[in-house]
Amino acid sequence: MGWQWGKRSPKLHRANGLATAVIAAGVFTVLVGIATGDGLQEAIDQKVDEFHGGLQIRGYQQQPSPDALPFTWTKDLSVRFADLLEESPTTLISTCYKGGMASHTSQMVGAQLMGVSDLPPGIRKHKTKGELPTWPGTGIWLSTTLARELNIDVDSTFEMYFSRDAQSLPTLRYFTVQGLYETGLVEWDAQTIFCHERQVQKLNRWEPDQHQALLLYRSAPFTDKEREGLLLSLPMEMSLYSAREDYPQLYQWLDLFDTNTWILGVILTLVAAFNAAVVIFIRIIERRKSVAILRTMGLSSSRLMISILTLFSRSILWGLLYGNILAFSFLYLEYQIKFLPLDPQTYYVDAVPVAWNWGGFLWANGLIFTAVLLSSLLPAKILSKILPSQVLRMQ
Repeated sequence: MGWQWGKRSPKLHRANGLATAVIAAGVFTVLVGIATGDGLQEAIDQKVDEFHGGLQIRGYQQQPSPDALPFTWTKDLSVRFADLLEESPTTLISTCYKGGMASHTSQMVGAQLMGVSDLPPGIRKHKTKGELPTWPGTGIWLSTTLARELNIDVDSTFEMYFSRDAQSLPTLRYFTVQGLYETGLVEWDAQTIFCHERQVQKLNRWEPDQHQALLLYRSAPFTDKEREGLLLSLPMEMSLYSAREDYPQLYQWLDLFDTNTWILGVILTLVAAFNAAVVIFIRIIERRKSVAILRTMGLSSSRLMISILTLFSRSILWGLLYGNILAFSFLYLEYQIKFLPLDPQTYYVDAVPVAWNWGGFLWANGLIFTAVLLSSLLPAKILSKILPSQVLRMQ
């Protein structure tokens, strides 16, 4: 009965249009917030992993820095790890760090050598100019940010000064720029120079099997069970670290996007719920004569309340439909065209990224439908108490 009442209502009814528009706006905002918030988190997380790796093996409670103590990675450990990672293809890259001053002509900039046994796979795709470095050798990969500050280009040579101790003169080394890269992570791009790990080991007078960290790269994230198995195979003085553990402030900032999205979604849902109550009053006032006649014929209050909710559910369903169409159209255009720019100095990406979180979309639709429908229970219950005699006396 409630469905038939809704079908016979004027298509351009102001109350229906207002209810549908508010619900559609709420759905649109929540879906876009989920997709862009998750997209930004994934994009930044992926970029951080390019420098950090999905997991890092380091000395226990040591930070990834030039001050970290080296550890020896023996052949027995290599074989043991290869057996554990046999089922899931994983790239393991050893690394060492060394801070110094890069100098070219009259320019001097503080920078950090990141010596790696091989260039991380994610960094390769950020090449902007030049070629992959040929290692072992003095060829390096330099960020475009550092290249601008030093006023150098591909195939240029520059020197770097490294301190040893207070009584000794700085150590001087020359490097040749073989390629430029740009990831958009300002903090890393502004100081990181990729070189072969052996260059840093020689500066520190370490053996080839001494490293400060081992970076583990793979396409799929490491599960808790896999991480526990890897951790048990390590010596007591070593441990595993994720990027979230090493950079908690960055990930706390990223988590705020989820909070902001759900706060905005709750506010819009409350607005839609308030509007739903107003619309129900309007719709029942329109149908008061029919309600009174049906009540005199024996229609129970519970069945009347169900009819009222069914009547309003049309507006909810139309609002969900329009909101989803608008949201997915908007997100698809942004996914393809990238027409919404972002400041990479703040957000680490130059355009709003989109993630297709279908589970989150489904939950958002279900929660909005349920919340708005439940908010209509109170006015529907009140209006179901209408006395037929009072209504018919007014006619």
